[in-house]
Amino acid sequence: MDSFFIALNAVMPTFLLLAFGYFLRNLHFVDGAYLKKTNALTFQFFLPVLLFNNIYKTQIKETFDGVMFLFAVVSLLVLFGVLCAVVPRVVREPRQRGVIIQGLFRSNYVIFGVSLVTNVFGTEHAAAASMLSAVLVPMYNVLAVVALAFFTSGERVPLKRTLVSIALNPLIIAGVLGVLASLVGLRFPTFLETAVNDIAKLATPLALIVLGGDFSFKSARGNIRLAMTAIVVKLVVIPLIFIPLAVWAGIRGANLLALALAWETPVAVSSYIMAQQAGGDDQLAGQLVVISSVCCIPTVFLMIFILQSMALL
Repeated sequence: MDSFFIALNAVMPTFLLLAFGYFLRNLHFVDGAYLKKTNALTFQFFLPVLLFNNIYKTQIKETFDGVMFLFAVVSLLVLFGVLCAVVPRVVREPRQRGVIIQGLFRSNYVIFGVSLVTNVFGTEHAAAASMLSAVLVPMYNVLAVVALAFFTSGERVPLKRTLVSIALNPLIIAGVLGVLASLVGLRFPTFLETAVNDIAKLATPLALIVLGGDFSFKSARGNIRLAMTAIVVKLVVIPLIFIPLAVWAGIRGANLLALALAWETPVAVSSYIMAQQAGGDDQLAGQLVVISSVCCIPTVFLMIFILQSMALL
């Protein structure tokens, strides 16, 4: 029963914030223009501050888990290679191949991963999830460019411009600065520390509220069979393969949950924009975001419940 309530307490805040954003939009307290600006503000400022704040206060040399980071990188590259070999053989429509590939490996980890690890273990143990973001975010973006460029018929993704935008991504910059600040032992004055902490606390709730506000059941219509098949593979099949391997590798606790959420969280919202730029099936990309955001609630709950019941968290 304790495992049940730990899982429930981890997932329900996320669900309620998403629902709150959805009802704010549908009750006309906010509109699309407001959500768009708030989303930009969150990703440009609040989430980078959260990422930096979680990392810079951590003793990286003491908490760094090389096995976890190596496993994260290798598993993502292996998954990407398998998807590139399999998806073009089973998906007939060329405009959908790159979209399906990036939808299966690319997660909205920055929003969901850090918040769920924090809900279960507290902010003092969220550093692993934050540092993992600094690794996964650039990999997700680079691999998405490759997938869309090679497996989508239509306008090619501008590789050089995209790589420059990745290097200038506020989340990546914040992660690097956080690591450097931690390594040199930087500490802010109390008044600045308080301000940074307060800004960081805004990031996750605001991001989830905006994501809920952008949600539309109408967007889930069309290509439903293909989309649902992809979501089952993403949220069920892939975690069932990699989580046991991570456990076998000896990864436990907050590090295991952070790693598991890299596979179990919904499709990244930015995948929809990149699919548009590449001439891919952007409608399918949007459906993957919408459906996975709903379906991940019960699958994440079950994952945390099972891992907690097995004393792995």
